[in-house]
Amino acid sequence: MYLSLRDITFAKGRFALIGGVVALITMLLVLLTGLTNGLSQQNTSALERLGASQIVFSAPAEADGDPSFTESGITAAELDIWEEALGGGAVERLGVTQTRAESGTGDAQQSSSQTATSVAVFSVETDTELAPGLNVIEGRSNPGAGEVILSSMIAEDLDLAQGDTLRVSSSELTVAGVVEDEFYSHVPVVWTSTEDFEAIAHPGEDTVATVLAVPASVSDLSTEALATVNDQAGTVSADTQGAFNALPAYQSERGSLLMMQGFLYGISALVVVSFLTVWTIQRTRDLAVLRALGSSRGYLVRDALTQAAIVVSLGAIAGGMAAWAGGLLIGNAVPFVLTPLTVAVPALGVVGLGVAGAALTTRRVSRVDPLLALGGN
Repeated sequence: MYLSLRDITFAKGRFALIGGVVALITMLLVLLTGLTNGLSQQNTSALERLGASQIVFSAPAEADGDPSFTESGITAAELDIWEEALGGGAVERLGVTQTRAESGTGDAQQSSSQTATSVAVFSVETDTELAPGLNVIEGRSNPGAGEVILSSMIAEDLDLAQGDTLRVSSSELTVAGVVEDEFYSHVPVVWTSTEDFEAIAHPGEDTVATVLAVPASVSDLSTEALATVNDQAGTVSADTQGAFNALPAYQSERGSLLMMQGFLYGISALVVVSFLTVWTIQRTRDLAVLRALGSSRGYLVRDALTQAAIVVSLGAIAGGMAAWAGGLLIGNAVPFVLTPLTVAVPALGVVGLGVAGAALTTRRVSRVDPLLALGGN
């Protein structure tokens, strides 16, 4: 311990440099982790808020294809099979589409003079059990026929409140409530009734919903039972997490960000290993003197690991603090989730990989020959 602290004090510049590099890598990892979580939340928060135990898609057009929200369309026959298998209240129609919404009323020729924004439309049954956790800011969270529930971002952008009118596609809906922001595919969500969805989305003649949702209250379905109903109806079902993969570009977006995180973790370990390897070579004769004076191999190895842990930990702490401050500054400008775990997990990961990398360099430390202290080769 004494030797490691003495070396750090003696070579302040070198250790400050490696600590600074570790801090920068940690900061990048924390910011990238927060951005990954923020983008994921803006992609999936509305689906998570549904609280569905299963989401049912129509079968993909290709036999080996994956289900997709954009291509799914549940028919009346498929709905009947699911209702017969689970019971009338155990499965609900859910409409999902994206369009433009405008404040106020008026025809298409007047729309250019009105404030408009992109929205994702989720339609639910009037007596739905879905989305029980919507946080109401104003009014209520369940839309009736001819009504719409707005995410707060849309209400602010279009300057709307309870009782105002929102024009979605060709439908004019009365704002029945405002809830905290929920997102689908990076677009804020409005909630409408199933009755209004047909006029908004114009689905196919026999299409009754985009997907079906099984409420969380029906959670005792076995894998075999689900497979049987899917075979009978010709549908595909997944839990909420599995349904995320049916979102456009969800896998590629998240996969790219996670791959970048993996590269940064690997780079952090490589940087620490490279520095400590060079540093160990430079202090080989000092270590040989300690061996000649009776220091054990175990003492030298522990000293090297302690030195690495101190430098990497200080760098990770500094980088984590800088990233926390940066996250507070950019939180309102980009989709960024800042929590203690957002900072702690990358910082601990860098420390763990750094110490593990340092352990690889201890082989050279443990093999130092004390004869080098006497001028031997």
